[in-house]
Amino acid sequence: MSPLWLNDDPVIESELPVASPPDEVDEYTVVLLYRGFNPPDLDDDASERLQRQHLGHLEAMKRQGALLLSGPSNQPDERLRGLCIYRVGLDQARTLAEADPAVRRGRLRIVAFNWSTRKGALHVEAS
Repeated sequence: MSPLWLNDDPVIESELPVASPPDEVDEYTVVLLYRGFNPPDLDDDASERLQRQHLGHLEAMKRQGALLLSGPSNQPDERLRGLCIYRVGLDQARTLAEADPAVRRGRLRIVAFNWSTRKGALHVEAS
């Protein structure tokens, strides 16, 4: 049996939902935070201090209005540590993310890319 998406049955095709692309979009930059390739070996105190500096950096980016939201990753691939959505362009978001103390120390590394969604689709409450 072939997967549904390979099926050429016109009845099934007619039941699939359709939509038009949005007329307007909001553009963001997504930064994925991954465990660094060679993270530093830190004792508990230094590790906690670096984590607090990392969280402080993210909070400062929110206060500046550059960062909309961020949070840790809780999924099976432990290499992926978190996600951030910036409201600034790719180059600026990359610069800001690379200034994170945890990134500078090599505990984290980033992957950044542009992301668009229907205008007004993302609602973020002020914290």
